[in-house]
Amino acid sequence: MVDEMRPIERFHAVMEKNPVDRIPVAPVTQTGTVDLMEASGAYWPEAHKDAEKMVKLGWAAYEVAGLEGVRIPFYIYAEAEACGAELTKWKKDNHPVLKKAAVSTLEDIDRLEVPDPHRDGRMPQILEATRILAPRCRKEKIPLILTVIGPTALSLNAGMTDSMYSMVWFKRNPEEMEKLMRKCLEIGLVYAEALIDAGADTILYNGAFDAGIAPADYEKMPLRYNREGVRKIKELGAYVIYHSCMDIRRVFPQLLKLEAHAISLSQEMDMAEARAIAGEDTVLAGNVDPTYTLIKKSPEEVIEECKYCIDAGSDILCPGCGFGPKTPLENMKAMVEAGKKYGHNARLAKR
Repeated sequence: MVDEMRPIERFHAVMEKNPVDRIPVAPVTQTGTVDLMEASGAYWPEAHKDAEKMVKLGWAAYEVAGLEGVRIPFYIYAEAEACGAELTKWKKDNHPVLKKAAVSTLEDIDRLEVPDPHRDGRMPQILEATRILAPRCRKEKIPLILTVIGPTALSLNAGMTDSMYSMVWFKRNPEEMEKLMRKCLEIGLVYAEALIDAGADTILYNGAFDAGIAPADYEKMPLRYNREGVRKIKELGAYVIYHSCMDIRRVFPQLLKLEAHAISLSQEMDMAEARAIAGEDTVLAGNVDPTYTLIKKSPEEVIEECKYCIDAGSDILCPGCGFGPKTPLENMKAMVEAGKKYGHNARLAKR
């Protein structure tokens, strides 16, 4: 069946809960794989640090793998690095590892300053890559998705702190943690505004650590700050997809209160269960298993799992987390094929 909509029309229609011709197969989470590095000639770690190489690798997900959009960067540490965090073990086939968090003591919270996205850390390179990609994406009629770490995830992990002690602070020093969360909210919003000004049309607001928080605790503080972040990014003119890692079943009802355009689910939560809880008024993205399926299984098995996600209620077909660096290109293409073959059965597809 011939597509009736361009990728950006389809993607934005889903964000607005409007009918589409089929499910979008969008790069909601990170897309840097070794196969795409070899196809584009842009490798990690340089593609984390150099705007031109970031552009080449990000574009390869669209041009080579067929994903219906571009998503950069390829790691979650931009905000933390701009605040002073240090990373190590930069490799071609793996993500960098945190060497030193930006905030290591409660006293560091008061010393923490909001970084300038045009000056600090690798934010300027990410902004430059965004400015290069934006006109290309507009010409090709595809979405451009950038990542911002949400205030809860940034205050509890993501290089700003180490969860080994930040979770203790969360329970024992709630006033200090709220101060940090408020500052992390501001850091993310300043960064998001710069990304949107540079041409991003969608922000993947990464909630990463939500599953590590009890529902009662989530209601007290994280929900308020995450919801404020979502609201303000929407006011800046971008679509917002809120992503949460791990098994989020116990806090999933709270995530529905964030009022994001879409919720991106990790593979640990069954899509059918999520749809049953969310009802018909929430856009869900996901959640093909990025490890056991996309890395380890055959293209035929990838297509089978994609079909399940579509039938179970996914509105945007994508992995439950970032594509692992060792994901075979043929399996990325299989996911795209599944979206085209079975995407007409999606919940929002025209009948």
